[in-house]
Amino acid sequence: MALFRSRNTQTGSQNISKNTTQRLPETSDEGGLLPAGVPEGQRVVVTISRQCGSGGAEIGRLLARRTGLQYLNHEIIDEVARRSGVAVEQVEQQDEQTSGPLGYMLEALTTSTPFTLEYSKLLQPRQRSPQPLSREIAYLHLTRRVILEMASAGDAVIIGRGSQFLLRGLPRILHVYVFAPLPRRIENVREHYNLTHAQAVEHIERRDSETENYLRHYYGSNGTQPELYHLLINTGLFSFESAAGLIAQALPFVQSH
Repeated sequence: MALFRSRNTQTGSQNISKNTTQRLPETSDEGGLLPAGVPEGQRVVVTISRQCGSGGAEIGRLLARRTGLQYLNHEIIDEVARRSGVAVEQVEQQDEQTSGPLGYMLEALTTSTPFTLEYSKLLQPRQRSPQPLSREIAYLHLTRRVILEMASAGDAVIIGRGSQFLLRGLPRILHVYVFAPLPRRIENVREHYNLTHAQAVEHIERRDSETENYLRHYYGSNGTQPELYHLLINTGLFSFESAAGLIAQALPFVQSH
């Protein structure tokens, strides 16, 4: 039996359809104050941060099925795309990504004089957008707002995207970090994506680097510090089903705090 009853059968994007914008803001957040991120009433939120290949997203899906909470992963991308008026695929490319120091130096160049604008064009001959980093920041702000609204609605499982930082210290929110030994992660990625061993290693290294760069740049930490979380689960020891069960058992404790 589920520990928590789902409020309705709507998706996360349907539940937060208010206060939308029709065009993607280029340099700032949407107007108005940001939501507090505190779940309504006695509702709860679980954030799941994870290493690539550790099964964090799958565990979140199992947890949502078990408890009746809403599973919010790709739904966040869908909502950002809907509000910004761009294709989902475009938002997916920017999801949990950052351009790094060189990109920000180039951004500074493009916002300076006509000379530096032309100089930066020579450095970036294949750039698809005249202001890629302004767009990156806009996606970040919009993603933050969407996550805070979803958390405020409550009864949700939110996967990644810095949610452990955005919602840190708030009541009735359980922060979970899922990790696994590298050999287990490689095997999981091989099976999930049907890759060779070398391809799986390359995929994990790339995703680990992207996630670390994203979190360090926007939140000043790579997100692996134990004090950020209430539960740390090693899926080298626990199955995905068992891990979902452990999280479900912890929910009544955070519901009362």
